[in-house]
Amino acid sequence: MVEGKIVQVIGSTLDAEYPKGQLPEIYDALKVDVVGVDGQKAVLTCEVQQHLGDNRVRAISLGSTDGLVRGMPIHNTGAPVSVPVGEATLGRVFNLLGEPIDKKGPIAQTGRLPIHRQAPEFKDLEPKTQIFETGIKVVDLLAPYVKGGKTGLFGGAGVGKTVNMMELINNIAKAHSGLSV
Repeated sequence: MVEGKIVQVIGSTLDAEYPKGQLPEIYDALKVDVVGVDGQKAVLTCEVQQHLGDNRVRAISLGSTDGLVRGMPIHNTGAPVSVPVGEATLGRVFNLLGEPIDKKGPIAQTGRLPIHRQAPEFKDLEPKTQIFETGIKVVDLLAPYVKGGKTGLFGGAGVGKTVNMMELINNIAKAHSGLSV
């Protein structure tokens, strides 16, 4: 891992300087060892968002920047932030870094993918003309949703957009055993 140093911290953004020719790529994850306000040691992850010139990058902190100071060493992991994928993740709750936060223990690793990926080609998408059953009889009858499509709700204030969405979320959660789909 290439080591740089923090040269500026402003809120949740920080600038880091690296040796010439070893600048991290955009979206690379940077790690810095930090001691929090409570005295706990932690590893803070940041994500490179911009090359500033003069061997400097601007990064967004993915956690609290309390305890960061100029001159601290910061390490380039050489890879973007990635999260676990596969059957083992079904029904689990993760933070932004792919760490389980549901108190069900560690996850059986089935693989990881970066959080920034190319979207699938349009020709690779599978068109479906299946009706998506919402569980709301009026919607299913008068304005059915297509599976895999995008649907928008438009209306004035107080006409029930939020109630409609909450009912939709509730019905989907019940139909799929509480799993997000």
